[in-house]
Amino acid sequence: MSRPALVPLLLFLGLAAAGCGADGSTVVMAPSSFTGLTARIDAALEDDPDWIVAGSNRLVRQLADGARADVLITADETTMAEAVAQGLVTTEPMTIATNRLVLAIAPGNPGSVTSVADLRDERLLIGLCSVEVPCGRLAAEARGRLGLQVAADTEEPNVRSLARKIAAGELDAGLIYATDAADLGLATVDDDVLRVFVTDYLAASLNGETSPVIDFLRSAQGRELLADEGFVTP
Repeated sequence: MSRPALVPLLLFLGLAAAGCGADGSTVVMAPSSFTGLTARIDAALEDDPDWIVAGSNRLVRQLADGARADVLITADETTMAEAVAQGLVTTEPMTIATNRLVLAIAPGNPGSVTSVADLRDERLLIGLCSVEVPCGRLAAEARGRLGLQVAADTEEPNVRSLARKIAAGELDAGLIYATDAADLGLATVDDDVLRVFVTDYLAASLNGETSPVIDFLRSAQGRELLADEGFVTP
């Protein structure tokens, strides 16, 4: 039976201290945009891993503070580079997928959003990710290159939190990943200018051993699963 995708805080602390799952299973730290994937990966593996799902920067910070896990997956190269620089990973990081930025809109499009230019409209409730996390850095890059001045009403700690607020109608629109929009059934604005803003997902072992999870994600079956969720695979 598949475990819940999000590990509660107390279980997280227990895993951090023990360095493995409660039943000796593999512990995988993955970005919040993997929320909709974990159950499907579990179903494809003989031994279900224990998942710790959070913003990529938070995962690396927890590892630096002494938390232990077997696999780290980050939603951009910058965050993985930080983990490498701190000596937290034990294998060469491998690119497993690519994601892209989209402008997602609330159900029914109450703000009548039609293009990224609408992000300048101060009458709209707009959400972004914090620049500390990959989706926020990617959005900041897009805003800079497109010359967009966005008066964000909220800056969320991870992309899933932002996507859920859009889905709940708490925001009119926000810049999130294509996969999160698809997983939550959010409509997106068909604006080609955002297609060039992409981010690579990387995976690395933390225990010096080959990981079945990484092997699966790089396999034909794993790539098909990722593609089905909206990722672009190598």
